[in-house]
Amino acid sequence: MTELEDSIHGVQEYQGFHYIFTFSTILAAIPLIYMSPTVVVMLKIFKSCRSPSHWNTAHSMNHNIYVVIMLYFLFNTLFFIFDYLNFSLPATGIFTSWCASIQPNHYFKLIFLFTFYFNYCILILPFLLCLIRLIILIYPRDHPAICSKIMRISIPSLFLIPIFCTSFMIPAVGYCRKMGSPLQFGAVYIYYAGGWLGWRNSYIHLVMSIVMCSLTVICSLLMMLKLRQSAFNTTSTRTRQQSQRAESSLSITMISFIIPFINNTFLTVVYLTFPNFVYYLMIFRLFGNDCETVMMPWILYMTHPMFRKKKIISQSSAAVSAIRGTSSPIL
Repeated sequence: MTELEDSIHGVQEYQGFHYIFTFSTILAAIPLIYMSPTVVVMLKIFKSCRSPSHWNTAHSMNHNIYVVIMLYFLFNTLFFIFDYLNFSLPATGIFTSWCASIQPNHYFKLIFLFTFYFNYCILILPFLLCLIRLIILIYPRDHPAICSKIMRISIPSLFLIPIFCTSFMIPAVGYCRKMGSPLQFGAVYIYYAGGWLGWRNSYIHLVMSIVMCSLTVICSLLMMLKLRQSAFNTTSTRTRQQSQRAESSLSITMISFIIPFINNTFLTVVYLTFPNFVYYLMIFRLFGNDCETVMMPWILYMTHPMFRKKKIISQSSAAVSAIRGTSSPIL
């Protein structure tokens, strides 16, 4: 029989637990405050980019980058939902008594599995975004054909790699596991037991975080070098300023990619080496992951020229022909 470490199932103390308001409830409520307007911003960006007039402006976004960003929004939102069900909500103690009274099951396992499936997706997408932008900068005339080939390979890989990373959980069962100090008695989260070949999700997640973070940073550094070289080759001051503003917008968003990489890697290392201390860092895990979900759409919406007022954009409409005469939009 599979050992369920720190399980609360069938434990009398947890079956008779009654919910009380604690700091964990506050931590669970805060994300709902900032995620609601963030979803609205995501929908505004989606709607703006879907408008036919968008693709006829000087600040239009490259189609491949648009696809990656929309997938990034989608997977981040799905990750937030499943992570909330996996960690934040059970930690409040609202469902502790119910969890303790039922048997471990595959429904709990699916919550845990999909949490990390979508997390692996959003580990891959920043690298793909950086790679496409780098290709556009290096091959300003030939990038449509090159990026099209990359997308045909990368999109299926985006779905297949997370499947490979989480497939060992298929025979596992999910169960409610108690949290330790400093969290109050009754705080639990969903975990799994009984995966194939004794594989551990923590090691797979750590390797993926390090590899994808390294690839993303390398692409970003190469992109910065290329930008410095190409800045001196543009003759139109207005065109150069517009490109720099739009490029700065997406460059700033790279910061939001790196923070979750560091956050997840640090917490995984602590969990593997000093498991008793990991619960002291739960607050950093919560906001570290949400930083990735929230920062990127807000920075893009507030800084990208595409989303400025129409009268401001119209002042630069004369530069459309100049921009399209040199290369496709890089954003």
